[in-house]
Amino acid sequence: MKINKTMKLRLYPTKIQRELLNKTFGCCRLLWNQMLAERNEVFQEFKENSETLRNYKYKKEKDYKQEFEFMKEVDSKALQSTTLYLIEAFNNFFNGLKVSRKVGYPRFKSKKSKQSYTTYNINSNIKIDFDLKHIKLPKIKKWIKYKDDRSFTEPIRHVTVSKTKSGHYYLAILIEKELDISPLTEIHEDRIGAFDMSATRFLISETEDFSNPRFYRSSEARLKQLHRQLSRKKKNSQNRLKTKLRLARMYQKIWYQKYDWTHKTTLKLANKYDVVVLEDLNIQGIQKFNSGLSKSVTLDFSWHQFKTLLKYKLEWRGKH
Repeated sequence: MKINKTMKLRLYPTKIQRELLNKTFGCCRLLWNQMLAERNEVFQEFKENSETLRNYKYKKEKDYKQEFEFMKEVDSKALQSTTLYLIEAFNNFFNGLKVSRKVGYPRFKSKKSKQSYTTYNINSNIKIDFDLKHIKLPKIKKWIKYKDDRSFTEPIRHVTVSKTKSGHYYLAILIEKELDISPLTEIHEDRIGAFDMSATRFLISETEDFSNPRFYRSSEARLKQLHRQLSRKKKNSQNRLKTKLRLARMYQKIWYQKYDWTHKTTLKLANKYDVVVLEDLNIQGIQKFNSGLSKSVTLDFSWHQFKTLLKYKLEWRGKH
């Protein structure tokens, strides 16, 4: 069984490397916004003529490179992947309309949100040195330092470079791995775990109790203090930018705490049980009709994220 496995590394680029990474983020964002604006204008102009809309020839990356000369300085594969992601976003939107599934219309990208771009490994233009903990990316002359102790032998398919609001740089590496998995056909009763969901204690069974650490609630007072400080700062001032950065890092810390705890909890369940049975909950209903529990099920932990991580960890072990 072939699976796609992702490894996320923390990057430590130099000042010059950060400038080139930021320029790539900006070019991909500009390309996305220009192409989306073009499609919106074409739709408004020819919305009564479906045949013209289907056969319309939109501008490609090379056309925008002639219009914006600075795009030639960044990785061309990153620009191509931006085009592919925009087309995929439109396909998901229109396919959702056909099956009455709510998929949002593609939106313009902002410099204030998370920045990212994806590039592909072609002719080994992406290299990694596990001993020195350095990685080579296209268009960046010198190797970039990273921090992680994991290693792999499979070839890299593509990587996604991202920058968070807190100013940290990350690299997500996608590899294809072969797993020898045979689903379990005989399961003993003592290897089945059935859990009820509790907003205050997270998961409960007859023998176990996985308590919710409440990372958000424990930091809520500090978050409110930072929000008040931010509201008092003068717009576009350095003090406002510093407070905004502290607030972003606080939110990032809470997210990492939840993500780390979720990974450890799902790993423990996947190793202990052959079958895990969970309660099927209407999370949106809890958010809408019970204000006392809405923070618990959306901010203290993520039920959807928990189920997603648990599902693939069980499947990779042939479990259910």
